[in-house]
Amino acid sequence: MVSQLRGRSSRPPIAVPGRSLRPVRAAAVVVLAVALAVGDASVGNVSGLPPERPATSVSARPVPPRAAPGELGSVTAVAAGYWHSLALRSDGTVVAWGANVGGVLGDGTTVSRSTPVRVCAVGQTAPCTRFLTDVVAVRAGDFHSLALLRDRTVVSWGSNTESQLGDGTTINRTVPVRVCAVGQTAPCSQFLHGIRSISAGTFHNLAATDTGLALAWGSNYVGRLGDGTGIYRPVPVQVCAVGESAPCTRFLSGVRSVAAGAAHSLAVVDNASAVAWGWNGQGQLGDGSTLNRAVPVRVCALGQVAPCQRFLTAVNAVAAGFHSMALRGDGSPAVWGMNTDGQLGDGTTVDRTTPVRVCAPGETAPCTRFLYGVRQIAAGESHSMAQLSSGGVLTWGDNLLGGLGDGTFISRSTPVRVCAVGQTAPCTRYLVLIRAVSAGVRYSLALQPDYTVAAWGYNDFFQLGDGTSIQRPVPVQVLAPRT
Repeated sequence: MVSQLRGRSSRPPIAVPGRSLRPVRAAAVVVLAVALAVGDASVGNVSGLPPERPATSVSARPVPPRAAPGELGSVTAVAAGYWHSLALRSDGTVVAWGANVGGVLGDGTTVSRSTPVRVCAVGQTAPCTRFLTDVVAVRAGDFHSLALLRDRTVVSWGSNTESQLGDGTTINRTVPVRVCAVGQTAPCSQFLHGIRSISAGTFHNLAATDTGLALAWGSNYVGRLGDGTGIYRPVPVQVCAVGESAPCTRFLSGVRSVAAGAAHSLAVVDNASAVAWGWNGQGQLGDGSTLNRAVPVRVCALGQVAPCQRFLTAVNAVAAGFHSMALRGDGSPAVWGMNTDGQLGDGTTVDRTTPVRVCAPGETAPCTRFLYGVRQIAAGESHSMAQLSSGGVLTWGDNLLGGLGDGTFISRSTPVRVCAVGQTAPCTRYLVLIRAVSAGVRYSLALQPDYTVAAWGYNDFFQLGDGTSIQRPVPVQVLAPRT
C-alpha cells in the first residue's frame, strides 16, 4: 500500500502594511510530491527544501509602543523561533515577543509585540487574568511554542495547521493547550506525562520520556516523525528503532536528548551515539547518503564515507536547523548537512553527508586547527552558535541580516566572536560569561550573566524585543514587559 505525502507550497512572504519583506531563504525551493512505500525506510531522494509551507499571516503591524524602562531580567532560559522569541523566568512564568502568527505568543491575541508579553494559562481567554506557571523548559518552533512543566507534562500554543500542537486537532491556539497522550483522539482525556526533554521543529515536535523513549507529533512529511510512515500525527507516536519498518514492533530506546530540525530529527541514544531520521536532501542525517529516512539511521563517524563502518559516539547533545550539529564529550562540535551559507563552519560552502569538524576562529580551509572548549551548541535555520566553557559566544554561517552579531552583514564559513552590547564594528569588546544561547531564523538570543537577554540580527517582526523593527548586527537588550 502506498501512502501519498501531502505536497506543500513554499513558505510565503508575510505581508505587512508599509514594509516589503526581504527574502529569508537562502536555498532554492523545489516543489515535489513524494510517495512513501510503507515498509521501506527510504522516503525518496529530495533535493532542496521540502515543499510544505502553509499560508500564514501577521496582524497589521502595530505602532510600536514606547518601550518600558528596564531590561528583561530574572530569565533562566531563552528560545528563538522563526519570527518570535520566548524567555523562561525564574518564577516559572514565560514571556514572548515578535510576530504573533496563529497566536504563537500565547497572550490570547494575534497581535504582534515589540516587547515581551506574558503567556496565558491553559484555558484562559484574552484579556487573561491567569498566566502560565511551573514551566521548566521552553522551545520555539516556526509558528508554535512548547513548554515543559514541572509535573513533566507538556503544553503548546500557536499555529496548528500541521497538528504540531499535539492536541488532536488542527485548530490554532492563542493560549496554551495540553499535549495529548500517545493513542488518544480529540477531545483527549489523557495527556502526555513523564517527559524529560522537548524540542520544536518547523511543523513537528519531539519529546524524550523519563523511560528513554522518543515521541513525535505533527507534520510527518518526508518521515520526520520516525514512525515508518508519512502519516501526519495530531497526537504523539513512538519513534521506531533503527532498522525497523512500519508497522514497527521495536522502538527507539535509551534516548538521552532530542532535536527537531526543519524537516529532520536527531536523538542521542544508548552509549551516547547519534541517530537521525526524516529529510536528507543535503545529507542532514549524516549517514553518507541523501536518501530520506522514515525510521532512524545511525550517524556516521568523522571521516567516514558510505557505507559507513564506524559511527558517531561520545555525543552529549544535538541541534538541528537545515543542518545538523553534535557536541562531543571532548567539547568539540561535529556538523553535517546543508552548508550553503557556511553554517557547518568548516571553511567551505560544500554540503556534507557525513560529519566534519568546525574550524577554529581565524582558520581558512583546509583548516589545521579546530574548535574545542564548547559547552552548548545551537542551530538556526542557516547559522550556528557555540557557547564556550569560558562564557564567550561564537557564530558562523548566514549573516545577511546580522544574525552572527559581529557588527557586519558578511556571512562567515568559520567562527567569529559575538560583539558586546553597544559595540560597533570592528568590535573591541565581546559577549562574556554567557549562560545560554538560542539560534532562530537569522537572529540569535543569549542569556547574560545578570539573567537579562541580549538579541541580535533579523528584526522586521520585533523578534529582538527591543521595541523596534531595526536589524541589529550587534546585540541589544531585550526590554522588560510593559505593565
